[in-house]
Amino acid sequence: MATFAMLESELQPVLKALRAASINIVAIHQHMAGEKPRVLFFALTSGSDAPRNLAKGLRAALDKTGRKKAP
Repeated sequence: MATFAMLESELQPVLKALRAASINIVAIHQHMAGEKPRVLFFALTSGSDAPRNLAKGLRAALDKTGRKKAP
């Protein structure tokens, strides 16, 4: 089980990337009220694919966010 956080504007691209990788999404929720920008969370469970493919799916989802990439 894991949690994946993203901005509300990133929700659909991240959701599509996770689903394409067969990663199971248990819930979409928020922890705060009235924050700007709005932050949403996915509760995830492992998918049914090989670990390498799941890792690639998580990377694809991360790439849909505006996070700062390591140098």
